[in-house]
Amino acid sequence: MWIVLILIVVAILAWIDFYLGHKQTIANEEPPVTTTGNMHLLTTGSRFFDSLFHDIDEAKTTIYIQFYILRDDELGQELCAKLIKKAKQGLEIRLLLDYMGSYGLKKKTIHRLKSAGVHFEYSNKPQFPYLLYRINHRNHRKITIIDSEIGYLGGYNVGNEYIGRVTRFGDWRDYHLKLRGHAVIELQRLFIDDWNGSTNEKITHSETSLPLKEEGAKELMLLPSKGFAGYNFFLNKIKDAKKSIFIGSPYFIPGKKMNRELLSALDRGVKVKLLVPMNPDHPVVQEASYRFVKPLLEAGAEIYQFHEGFYHSKIVMFDDTICDLGTANFDLRSFFYNDELNCIFTDKTEIQAVKKVLDSDLERSENLTLARLKKTRRSVKVRLKEVVGFVLSPFL
Repeated sequence: MWIVLILIVVAILAWIDFYLGHKQTIANEEPPVTTTGNMHLLTTGSRFFDSLFHDIDEAKTTIYIQFYILRDDELGQELCAKLIKKAKQGLEIRLLLDYMGSYGLKKKTIHRLKSAGVHFEYSNKPQFPYLLYRINHRNHRKITIIDSEIGYLGGYNVGNEYIGRVTRFGDWRDYHLKLRGHAVIELQRLFIDDWNGSTNEKITHSETSLPLKEEGAKELMLLPSKGFAGYNFFLNKIKDAKKSIFIGSPYFIPGKKMNRELLSALDRGVKVKLLVPMNPDHPVVQEASYRFVKPLLEAGAEIYQFHEGFYHSKIVMFDDTICDLGTANFDLRSFFYNDELNCIFTDKTEIQAVKKVLDSDLERSENLTLARLKKTRRSVKVRLKEVVGFVLSPFL
């Protein structure tokens, strides 16, 4: 009897912890920002890191970097060595990492960074109040700002697997944007907000002398999310879609309401196409998606599984006229429990460039049929993992 009572009290306290922690977080959610900039799509790890490392080497004043994961491997050490070198040259270097995502970074590496003058901090360090919520909360953003003139955002983290050095994953497929123009200033504002929220510092944002109009700049929107903004954006755009919806994500766990809207879109004649990995990088995430995938297939959705490596890209396109690319997966964790940052654009030339990449990725994928899914789900092991995945779906 006492054990049951204790468990009930613990469950209630845990619920209060999560509820109040989440309420406080979303109260500080930043509004979307409409801005302008030039963008360049980077679709391989080698191109992204070659570009990033070149810009770090050429930096003159400041380097602000934020990642969810920075591994203490060859690639991670290469980045740290470059930051240490620039810090010793007198540049202002700030490195912000998610506490849980980058937990494996060695204390020795952190000491080397700080000793060289790199300002280092973790986001979402477990602490009171709302300890349980903070342990679950993630800063999933990947932002870089160099000299207030060059910005990066997208899906790549820092580790050997992201450049294909881990044979278990093979080719790592991801998308990242390199930005110039006023959009970089807005990226810098977001980074500073995250930095100030993670430290006792209150650094201020300084404007640059960028021209008001950049040659060839496109209008775009930066959509930061701490718990609802991204979800509401996707939900409303699915409701408004007239012809097509494309979703590319390593994890597809949209929740009942979002899946109902996708089914409603199919019912009114909208083509729905999904691109997901053939082989997952985490246990039960693929099985957790099956209860959402099955009704979509039955309603006529096309679902493709990328089989030449691991598909980690996060992209959503509506009617071939609105493209969303950034850090948010199409799952409950990204919708409600992560800090995310996406870039939305409508420029026809940029969208056509993205579509060419998607067409190439679809050619490297296999169509998931309803018959193949049903055969897969006959396994007792798969069924058990589905149940576990459903229970844990908000935390995967």
